[in-house]
Amino acid sequence: MTLVRYGLLFLPYVLASLLQESPTLSYAVAWSGSFWIFYLTLWGHVKPLPGGASLEQQLLRPIGFTQLILMGYTAVTSIFYFLSLNGCFYVDCSALQAASLQQRELTASAQRYYVLGHAAFATGILLPMDYRKSGEWTIRWNGDTAWLALYASGGLLLGIQVLKFLPGLGQVQVYFSNLALVASVLALALALMRSNRSWLLAIAGAIYVWNIYEALLSGWKSAVLAPTILLFLFLYPRYKRTVATLSPVVLVVLFVILPTYASTFRALNWSGRMQDEAAAEMAFERVQEAGADEVQKNTWNFLTLRLSEVSQFSKYIRKASEKNSYYGLSIVENGFMAIVPGAIWSGKPSLEAMAMERVYEHDIVERGQRVSAKPKFIVDAYLSGRGLGVLIGFLLFGMLTTLASRMCERYFGGYLIGGVVYLGVFRVFWLSNSFEFFFNNVFWGFLIAGALFVGGRMIGYIARRPQKRTAEV
Repeated sequence: MTLVRYGLLFLPYVLASLLQESPTLSYAVAWSGSFWIFYLTLWGHVKPLPGGASLEQQLLRPIGFTQLILMGYTAVTSIFYFLSLNGCFYVDCSALQAASLQQRELTASAQRYYVLGHAAFATGILLPMDYRKSGEWTIRWNGDTAWLALYASGGLLLGIQVLKFLPGLGQVQVYFSNLALVASVLALALALMRSNRSWLLAIAGAIYVWNIYEALLSGWKSAVLAPTILLFLFLYPRYKRTVATLSPVVLVVLFVILPTYASTFRALNWSGRMQDEAAAEMAFERVQEAGADEVQKNTWNFLTLRLSEVSQFSKYIRKASEKNSYYGLSIVENGFMAIVPGAIWSGKPSLEAMAMERVYEHDIVERGQRVSAKPKFIVDAYLSGRGLGVLIGFLLFGMLTTLASRMCERYFGGYLIGGVVYLGVFRVFWLSNSFEFFFNNVFWGFLIAGALFVGGRMIGYIARRPQKRTAEV
């Protein structure tokens, strides 16, 4: 019976494959199949949720946030691109503007691999999902958890400043920065949930505003979206209706503003023509001055070509089929080679160059262009073994997320703080990356989490919980 329940996850892929002669229908089945997988997994129909807890108490775990963000970005957002292939501009569709049948077939094929990857990823999450040891080690802190999160965020930022004086630890700074961001957002969320916390709210709010400001000055849309989504994530269990109503509105506003803002900012700042603040001011002025037609066009281009990478994946599928350019285990070998620190391997190849070589070979971008368009995990999985590569790759991906989550909850005080450590240290699980960077980030993520635990033990802030807790399943 258990095997049958897991088999239900793969039903959309099987049906979509049987319908591949009709690309639109095949795409529709594969795309809607991700919602089927969300339903089966988030409501515990394949495997009961840990401890019999409700979904709102699972959001920090891979079954919740990680699955929703990764597969929402990977598999669900492709709908806009497919609509554009069918001659649509928002809800205005014209058959005369439709793309060729070959393009629609390629996109439907990519979507089938997406839903196959989603099914395998969900299976990988569920198989080792056992949180009975969650909270085996506790955080020694008698005060407010919000202040703990705030102090932790400040300590990590201070640690980043110290690490800047030590060579070869730039990657550790990135982990600390990600963890500090997640901890500071948690502090703000907890401050908003409680009354008589004016000082806490003021400090946490100021840090949050500063993070948004820094994100705007980076020019990366994802840097603005990440703290926004995290805040809604932490607030949802307490304010379900408010978050469910407000979050779509805020995200729509960001999707309207950010494409025009980011394109203007990058043109001015990344080219060296203007400093950060001046470029940001000019970009906001451009957003205010832009007409409705221009904003609609920029937003649609973002939804179809940037929010989803299905157009690039379709090109990989076409080129790999034409050139028979499948890599077997060579990309996997690159991934393991990437783990070795450059400090002990003086001749270590550039990870960026290795990943970008596949981009050039499949004509995604031309050589010499100053862009980074590294393939995502699903592309490398496909190039390694087509459907079998996607199946095995995402099965292992899902298992890694659950193992990382279990470790963090076990050694960092349970669901809340452990969940924050998991989300901060293993940010690579949110949107994945090429094998070279994925293997490297996951490996060092486990080491960083281990080092934080050892450090916490040494200074006395982490201790084994003295009494037994009610076991979670």
